[in-house]
Amino acid sequence: MLILGGLLILCFVACLIALLCVLVPWRVLVWILAIVVALVLITVGLCSLIPFHADKVVASHGDKALGDLDRRLLRMALDEGTSQADLDDFTKDWDIEAAPIRSVLLVAYLMKTRPDLRFPDSITPRLNGVLSFCRFQNLKREAHYCKVASALEKEGIQSLILKGGAMKVYRPDFPRWMNDIDALVPASGFEKAVDIAVSLGYNRIMVTDHSVDLHEEGSGDGLLDIHKHLEMFTGEEEKLNEGLFARAINRKVFSINGLVPCQEDMVFIALVNLYKNLAKNQTPESSLTTFFDLRYLIGSKPDFDMRIVREDARLSGGEFQVVYASKVVESVVPGILPDGWTGLFDVPEKSFKKQLIDFLFRRDVLSSSRDSFAETKVGASIKNDWNILVFIWVAFVEIVKRILSPSALKYSIWVIHQALTSKR
Repeated sequence: MLILGGLLILCFVACLIALLCVLVPWRVLVWILAIVVALVLITVGLCSLIPFHADKVVASHGDKALGDLDRRLLRMALDEGTSQADLDDFTKDWDIEAAPIRSVLLVAYLMKTRPDLRFPDSITPRLNGVLSFCRFQNLKREAHYCKVASALEKEGIQSLILKGGAMKVYRPDFPRWMNDIDALVPASGFEKAVDIAVSLGYNRIMVTDHSVDLHEEGSGDGLLDIHKHLEMFTGEEEKLNEGLFARAINRKVFSINGLVPCQEDMVFIALVNLYKNLAKNQTPESSLTTFFDLRYLIGSKPDFDMRIVREDARLSGGEFQVVYASKVVESVVPGILPDGWTGLFDVPEKSFKKQLIDFLFRRDVLSSSRDSFAETKVGASIKNDWNILVFIWVAFVEIVKRILSPSALKYSIWVIHQALTSKR
């Protein structure tokens, strides 16, 4: 696809240049090219004078993902010193009917974890209702997981429950919002595992290079997501699988015996999943529970081995992801991670700044442009149809990425993009 699309673009550009050479004197073309290059260099030079404070940018991402209300609630829920007066001061102005579900969940978590605090009668039924709804939804997904995991075990395929499902095993009484249950299988048995699940009556709704979402016939509700490896955008994720299974703990997983990652691997998974959610601006409910999960996982194991998390990051090429997510966590609720945590990972300040610029460019410029284009008729056609335009578009995007690979150019474009979008 890339080769064919690239050849078509090359032919088009060659024809365009030939036409311009016929219509426009070559000296004029040289002057036009020189002016364009000069404008680019001047723009890059001016943008390079704008200071880039990596820690402030990361902190702003925490502010954007979690507003003042969420941050206040998180700190109340995670601070053992929260008093009845603190709760009363908050609830007197809080409108539960207008609050987003993630905020209602945070207050429900506080009510669940602090039975010593008295909540107003006007909101207690609603909070209990949210907790009951979560339990009901989770019980349904847990039953489906047990059904598939048992079938896989009979065929000799191990499954390792991940993310929110694994935390339900670690903390069965702690309420949480789960869109589905994720399970990891050995890469060599991935296709067979999916075929077994499909034979049980599930449909493959979303198929990617790393996982398959399973749904019941005629339903769009998420149930199970079978993974070949974690989604980390590094290309090195599969190297983690052997260690994840080797360190896994045998536990009672709902109604069957199964495997859950050890606490250290769970912390690594939680951090890279937070990175993914922030990169895609998705699932704020999951991002909120990450803070509770990290506090519990690190605090529940006196001999917590930070070296395992460091090795997971090294093997998978995810050092930047872990450091970025850790800095966001610390900017929102300081003290959750141990002292010296980010210093464990091999991401020097200069390298972190460069990778952060790459991250900002992908998320705020490329991804937003792609999403805007996808909303057009042409974008929808390219997304859904298999034709020559798809080949050209794929090659064009790859060429643009390569042309814009220098960090200085990416930073300049990001600065201009932020200035333009802030005025809208």
